[in-house]
Amino acid sequence: MWQILKKNTCVLVLLFCSFSAIYAANSKNITLCIQGTGQPIFVQGFKDALMIEAKAAGYDVTENLSAAKYNIKFSVEFDQAQQKSKFIVSLVKVVDLSVIVSMEYLFADEEEMLLYSQLVFFMLMSNLPDNETAGSEPADDSWRDKWLYINPYFSYSLMFLNLKGDGLMGGAGIYNDTVTPAWVSVLDNKVIDMPGIGVGLECQFLPFMSIEPGFLISREEILFENVMYNMLASLKLKFPLKFFRYIVFEPYGIAGYPLRYPDDIEVFDNFPDYVFGGGIQFAVKVGKSGALFFDVNYLYYGDTALFNNNKLTVLFPKPEVIHYDHSILGFGIGYKFGFFDRKRPNR
Repeated sequence: MWQILKKNTCVLVLLFCSFSAIYAANSKNITLCIQGTGQPIFVQGFKDALMIEAKAAGYDVTENLSAAKYNIKFSVEFDQAQQKSKFIVSLVKVVDLSVIVSMEYLFADEEEMLLYSQLVFFMLMSNLPDNETAGSEPADDSWRDKWLYINPYFSYSLMFLNLKGDGLMGGAGIYNDTVTPAWVSVLDNKVIDMPGIGVGLECQFLPFMSIEPGFLISREEILFENVMYNMLASLKLKFPLKFFRYIVFEPYGIAGYPLRYPDDIEVFDNFPDYVFGGGIQFAVKVGKSGALFFDVNYLYYGDTALFNNNKLTVLFPKPEVIHYDHSILGFGIGYKFGFFDRKRPNR
């Protein structure tokens, strides 16, 4: 299970990286020097990853510290207490050696840490002084205070069907009781991947609250090439947290109405009418009035019953339906198009 999640996270992070060049508008005339110390097997890999992110975002990178405006310094140490490696990274202003921000991360292997290299880089650079990120122009944070956002996105979700014991032999098996002793086939939990696309229409009616009706369509394959399209009409109540000028975190609650197409395929005996859950969206300014965002959410569907119509039905016809505890873990990446500035007090 962990390997599946790690692989899918890696795909999403790589897709996120493909948009990095758009950040060049916020990185003019800033030169970075990247230096690392510690475990040799990790140092070069982390240095290369941070250099790739810096260049993709439009920063100039140099090996000459005296020619740089800022220094990204990191070290990789082994933490005996945690039995993991520790990645310590700082953003330092070269002229006076002042530390602007410093962060620490624990990781089990290089792949795990490299997955988050872009997030680490932008968390560092989001702490640059405002007069550095916009060149000679005044800083503009109107992108996060629009009345309306249109949010198209790509989605990759994992459907979890956790087996329930209702009607199963020994709480885990379909069976045939016409023979003695009864024949039993033990079932297991299911994890089904669901790629899809969606769109939301977000209205920010208060500086700290917005509402977003949306629609998502995902492709799923439940049993033996039975392809269905899982559609979700949803409503999110979001709470934008604007701690940084170029980053917004939006935790939210979500309620949805699920639909399926085609609905005449006899897979489900009962399917929930409503679903509820929550999530968080991480948005980074890209362009003048929009943001690139990454989204993680969890939806709980509750009890879902599938017909016992797999290929073993002839041998194991009972029970007629199999009950699962149904939930979905979703990942999304997309772009927020902002429209209509809100009237804000002078700062």
